[in-house]
Amino acid sequence: MKKLLLSLLLLSYIYASSAEKQYWDEVKNSSDIELLKSYKKQYPHGTFEKIADIKIKRLQRNNISYTKESPDSWIKGTTKYQFYGIGKANKHFKEKHYQENLARSRAKKNIMRLFHMKNISDKTITEYLGLLETKQYIDKKERVYILLYLDNYNLID
Repeated sequence: MKKLLLSLLLLSYIYASSAEKQYWDEVKNSSDIELLKSYKKQYPHGTFEKIADIKIKRLQRNNISYTKESPDSWIKGTTKYQFYGIGKANKHFKEKHYQENLARSRAKKNIMRLFHMKNISDKTITEYLGLLETKQYIDKKERVYILLYLDNYNLID
């Protein structure tokens, strides 16, 4: 009886692992962040959880939406977000990537101030940083504006 029970437990473990692996194989090459999040929800302590986190962060970082909206409309429209930060970098002698990184770091500094003003825990801040969305605008004078924001539907209660 013990052998039967042990073999059933072993089979269920193997099946669970193969089910997780099969699920991961379906989502691992996807560029859809929601699919990766669904894997994490299905297997919160799964084998590929850390890899899924890294892929989500990379996709979010690369998922910058370039917009023709001027930063003035961003500032007016940010009232719908509880947390946002806007950063700007002037035309510089260094590469465009330098400007983007400078504007992004300024926007991140602004949003971090908001997090700390609201007394949000470090754990929650870390989760929020993984959910940030980005918009970028380059004006006629080649100044780079970055808006980092957190959609209210992603907020943790």
